[in-house]
Amino acid sequence: MSKNSKSDDHFIQLRHKIDQFSDERDWGKFHTPKNLSMALTIEASELMELFQWQDGSEGFDSLTDMKKQAVEHEVADIFIYLMRFCSVTGIDPINAAEAKMKLNSEKYPSELVKGKSNKYTEY
Repeated sequence: MSKNSKSDDHFIQLRHKIDQFSDERDWGKFHTPKNLSMALTIEASELMELFQWQDGSEGFDSLTDMKKQAVEHEVADIFIYLMRFCSVTGIDPINAAEAKMKLNSEKYPSELVKGKSNKYTEY
């Protein structure tokens, strides 16, 4: 985890709370990697739906309070399913993200890609 132990503690507590929520409902039998990955995709699609038909220039601040809350709920759903997926698979999401950021830094060196959106295979 990171060097901020208070945030780390909160993160760990929340992850345990998510697992406990599932355990209390006996949902573990449904929480396979396949099902959880599908649920993640569905929730991400629901987040996308909230921005559908916008031209892309609108910022988050331009949303109504009701729509902002809906966005927050979808973000929470995505986070919850991701944490559950990590618990079920034994993946440490912090370590995985740190490793991936290191890999991305190697694939996309800032001096080569700054201001560009091409895939790393195009450089």
